[in-house]
Amino acid sequence: MEKKRREGLRLDPRAGLLLLALANVIMLVQDDPAIQIAWIGCLTVLYLLCGRIKSGFQWLFVYLMLYAFQWMVLPAAPRVVISCFSIFINYARRMYPCMMIGWLILKTVSLREFIVALRALYIPQTVIIPISVTLRYFPAIREESGYIRDAMKLKNLHGGEKVEAFVVPLMMSAVNTAEELAAAAVTRGIESPVKKTSTVQLHIGVMDCICILVAAGFLVAALAV
Repeated sequence: MEKKRREGLRLDPRAGLLLLALANVIMLVQDDPAIQIAWIGCLTVLYLLCGRIKSGFQWLFVYLMLYAFQWMVLPAAPRVVISCFSIFINYARRMYPCMMIGWLILKTVSLREFIVALRALYIPQTVIIPISVTLRYFPAIREESGYIRDAMKLKNLHGGEKVEAFVVPLMMSAVNTAEELAAAAVTRGIESPVKKTSTVQLHIGVMDCICILVAAGFLVAALAV
């Protein structure tokens, strides 16, 4: 969840979490195609403002493909195809804004900023601890799996040997990584009940407020339709 330094808008993590919450509510209450497309368009603009130009157009392109498949391909497809894909496509299209916002948060907000934001929102420490450990765990496992693949290429393994050579070291690494992260978190005093301090200073700016107001406007429109 480490951020990549790029020029562009930086959303406050609290604003991002609120956007994600509003997107989930909008997903549940609306079914108007015009509102959905306009909502996706606004999120694409947000990607562009955040400097994620390529990713923004990629997300938009995939959504348009889902939309075209649901409204142009499925109606002309056999009934078997419709029964197999209609529910999946519909829910994927509904959840799409949530995935866009979640991905943007993961790519633009560092783990330290995210934890500070959770503390600022008065999230219980019992929730923050597993979230912080989990978000550090999966990137570490992905890095270890890359090292294992590099070692396998050097040994020129074949067939079932590849599975054994990958799974066994990965399981050992998963256990060791979990123990190391837990020990590191305890050493840094994550379980201490005292109030935590941080050098990270969060600030909700004008653009954060604009994004929240736009999302609230879409929610009102979805409820009114």
